[in-house]
Amino acid sequence: MILFDNPILFIIIVILVAMSAAAIIFAIIAFGKYSELNKRYEMFMTGKDAESLEEYFLDLQQDIDHLIEDNNKNKDSIRKLNRITKRTFQKVGFYKYDAFEEKTGKRSFALALLDFTNTGFVVTCQSHGDGTIIFIKDVEVGTTSTKLGPEEEKALEIAMGQRDKYED
Repeated sequence: MILFDNPILFIIIVILVAMSAAAIIFAIIAFGKYSELNKRYEMFMTGKDAESLEEYFLDLQQDIDHLIEDNNKNKDSIRKLNRITKRTFQKVGFYKYDAFEEKTGKRSFALALLDFTNTGFVVTCQSHGDGTIIFIKDVEVGTTSTKLGPEEEKALEIAMGQRDKYED
């Protein structure tokens, strides 16, 4: 046999057979991957033609545009609410005491109402057996032009967070 007489020719043929077998194996693997990818594509495209997919993506884009518009409106509303909130009373200090040492159960009090910048007023109500006296003092950025009494100072400090409301 000519094939076995020439060892170089035999080696070349064995190499070619091995390469052909490897090519066939790779072709089978590639075909399997192609089949799997084709199944996925068909599943994705089932019931959808190119035109309906385009409509679907256009609808999605419109939804996104509406969401962005709504988000911007919400941001504007939040900014407006923040501006309004800074002008409202949001800090409260309340201190209850007995103004005339009558031992009648602390019927007098000082109430401080402040906004974001510690501006507002302190109301003092002194109650005794014959009646009630009410004072109001303006507060500008945490200070007053009128001297505060010790109870009013305590109420103001409580409102500004410088004193605990249970501290005496």
